[in-house]
Amino acid sequence: MPPSRELALAAYFAAVDDPRIERTRAHNLLDSIIITICAVICGADDWVGVAEFGTSKHAWLKQFLELPNGIPSHDTFGRVFARIDPKQFQESFLQWIEAVQTVRTDVIAIDGKTHRGSHDRPNGQAALHLVSAWAAENRLVLGQVAVDDKSNEITAIPQLLDLLDLRDCTVTIDAMGCQTAIATKIRDRQGHYVLALKANQATLYADVQALFADARAAKQPEYGMTSASDTTSGHGRIETRTTYVINDPEVIAYLNPGNHWRDLASVALVEAQRTAEGRTTTE
Repeated sequence: MPPSRELALAAYFAAVDDPRIERTRAHNLLDSIIITICAVICGADDWVGVAEFGTSKHAWLKQFLELPNGIPSHDTFGRVFARIDPKQFQESFLQWIEAVQTVRTDVIAIDGKTHRGSHDRPNGQAALHLVSAWAAENRLVLGQVAVDDKSNEITAIPQLLDLLDLRDCTVTIDAMGCQTAIATKIRDRQGHYVLALKANQATLYADVQALFADARAAKQPEYGMTSASDTTSGHGRIETRTTYVINDPEVIAYLNPGNHWRDLASVALVEAQRTAEGRTTTE
């Protein structure tokens, strides 16, 4: 890592406030952050591993870090990172990732997941539930927000979107995020959206169901419906997915009076037909 690259990395994390009292600062905050990032990239997954990495690479790190009192101990790393502002760190980290990534992020998938085994029942701590933004092309998590449970994803998603550069990206979210406010925020940030529509949006869901039922039954050209199919097989199962899309402006305007779903351009239906052990099901 040449000094110029280190200086650039330090610039991104300079905005992270040091939570320690000045007289107790035996190690520079930026030194600790840069050592930790380098250690994690190299496979460290706990503070002992971070400290061992720092000790083994001390001579190399000393080329571009001050290290006034050597490498911090694993307890010191843990205490410092437990006290810094996680939002500040995440914003700085995302800015750095966006600057160094070599593949343009075209699709960002927003999803919530409960991490099994992360609970602490004796102390009343529930399992950790994270809402994450996943860059498909880069295979990289761009950001995460912790919430109490799945029901709080609706409030967490806008917070996560605020951290991301959405310009010309397509954001995909499951039915929990199918909200007019979320669609508006994505468009305000110059992104596009693909939202899963289910019964939680009862009126629109019923209208779209009826629209596709009529279009598929009558095959009327004024609906402007197109379709495409793809078949895969494996593990004794054959699956055919057929996607139907309607993007006729007049039909979309009928579904979206008042443009409540900001700039809605099309609706789609995906039908999956699976055959396994002689039994066929359709969803």
